[in-house]
Amino acid sequence: MMNNLFPFADPLALTETMIERSWPWPSVTVDELAGMLEQQESPLLFDVREREEFDVSRIRDARHLEPSSTAREFMERHGGNLRERHAVFYCSVGQRSSEFIDRVHRLCQEAGSLSCSNLKGGIFRWYNTGYPVVNTGGVTDDIHEYNALWGIMVRKREASR
Repeated sequence: MMNNLFPFADPLALTETMIERSWPWPSVTVDELAGMLEQQESPLLFDVREREEFDVSRIRDARHLEPSSTAREFMERHGGNLRERHAVFYCSVGQRSSEFIDRVHRLCQEAGSLSCSNLKGGIFRWYNTGYPVVNTGGVTDDIHEYNALWGIMVRKREASR
């Protein structure tokens, strides 16, 4: 569906393409991540959004990272867990997580991480595809839209009955 404010059939798809062209980091699709999370040795999943966004909802088992965290802070807190693990980073659409990967990619490799990837389309694509998001109360239909412009990339779910 097209509208006058954003005359693209899928503004999130356009955003995904722009991010992939701007950053060299490998990406995983939401379906690939869902499969990875079902494995016995699931990836380390990092949510690179502000605490307020994370508290509204997140992908289950994601670890919160402030977007402004330094590479040193990240390694002090998570470096010991990276060996022989895949690391997947996400934010709302993939921009902030790409910027974060830019700071930590080399260090993740040095720590023995198997891969360091960005979730294509971020939590918005995850949510829009119908995968569950959680908060401290369990599964929720809420999603933090980041701002009004980015919010048009989210397809709101009908409230659960």
